[in-house]
Amino acid sequence: MASAIEDHTTVEKPIDLPPLLSKKFNITDVKQDALKWNKEWEAAIASSTAADVLKEMTYFLDDSFFPPTDIEFLHQDLRSVQDRVAEILRSLFDEGHFDTIWLLLNVAEKRRHILEGLKGASEAPTLWGQDCRALCPEVTVSNLLSQGGKGFIDFLTRVLEISESSIKPAFLPNSWWEQASNLPNPWNKFIGECFPLIEHHARHFVLSSALSIVGDITNRSEGMKGVLHIMENTEGYVARSLAQAKSTFRDKPLIRCENCTKTPEDIGQGVRFMVCSVCKTKLSFEVHYCSQSCQKQDWSLHKRLGLSGTKGDSLWAFGRGLTSLRDIGVNPCKGKRSPAAERQAEMLEANRNVDYFLFTASGETVRFVIDDPGAKMIFRINRGVIMTQTGDTGLDAMGEYMVKFMSGYPGLSRDIILKQLCEEHGADTTNKIMRLERKSRERGKSTFIEGWLKDSSNVFGDWAWLGSL
Repeated sequence: MASAIEDHTTVEKPIDLPPLLSKKFNITDVKQDALKWNKEWEAAIASSTAADVLKEMTYFLDDSFFPPTDIEFLHQDLRSVQDRVAEILRSLFDEGHFDTIWLLLNVAEKRRHILEGLKGASEAPTLWGQDCRALCPEVTVSNLLSQGGKGFIDFLTRVLEISESSIKPAFLPNSWWEQASNLPNPWNKFIGECFPLIEHHARHFVLSSALSIVGDITNRSEGMKGVLHIMENTEGYVARSLAQAKSTFRDKPLIRCENCTKTPEDIGQGVRFMVCSVCKTKLSFEVHYCSQSCQKQDWSLHKRLGLSGTKGDSLWAFGRGLTSLRDIGVNPCKGKRSPAAERQAEMLEANRNVDYFLFTASGETVRFVIDDPGAKMIFRINRGVIMTQTGDTGLDAMGEYMVKFMSGYPGLSRDIILKQLCEEHGADTTNKIMRLERKSRERGKSTFIEGWLKDSSNVFGDWAWLGSL
């Protein structure tokens, strides 16, 4: 899945820079409290500009601080680190399903690995140690955890593309550099000499975080076991679909205005939501408003009904992508469906509450609707792949599940259901379903879908939260 990584990038340094910014901002020692250390650094980065950082640096350094021989050494060393980073990232993305594994991890595990990367970069031979963090404002826990962890994958992808694009030390653009490059003389030469410091820190962060993640995969750590079980016992497209869905979930409860229903994301930065003090103190729940105007508009209704508040909103985990299991539809076909499958697709699109339509021997329509929200989601992910003709995996899981639960329905039987599925999806459908049924019996599972839901509960919980969709 992913092979162990060794770090061969340690080199001798020509010179060490004294700690300046970490001392100025009174940053806690990372060995004492890594969480506090990171929080203080993120606050310092957010409150500083490129001019602030350069001003502190030039108190100690001048144009002669970096002799040409040291600059040449730094560029050669950076090229070596860059090649190693590109080699590791290419291996992870090509061979290890790395992005899917990462997105399936819970947020606490993601945060831990990012912190390990930041700690490793700060302790790496980068001349200026942890002070390099001030030159890389985009390499923060909050940025890399954005979009359910996609921020981290996007960052690694960008590093890989840039590292492979040039035989020379490649520059990874960031907002600090853009600010600094607009500053007037006499800082231009000095800004250029910051280039290796920035790039060393970013790439050592990549190395250290990758070492941490791959180490957990290799050693099957407690936080990685559930994800590895999913990867090893699930078709790849199901794992990828779940990872993408998980990346849309919010990490914190949703706050929305009770009147206009807008969230802080909708309104933008800087808005402070108000809370109804009576509900909070006397009824132990919170009702939020984005403005006094919205609070006044909602008062007549709120006074009578009280409402349930937004703090415990059952949909808080979801972003804009998935708001209902009904959204997992059929979608346009990428191949050619059989006439029977085309009829099925049209009926499913016309009634999105139904998971599948079955037909009795006399042609009577039977609506198959799954009550269990987890099973419904997995069934619909499989159904989407089959009905869009993007692959034939998942047909056996769908069929096995329907045969179990619908064979005893009046007018239906195992043979009737299998005959219909063969008409829709091909003559070999019965054999595929029977092979999966044998595997399920060997594993002591009722059906593949039910077994998968049970095995994945330590990653996704008991799936009851999907019932609100």
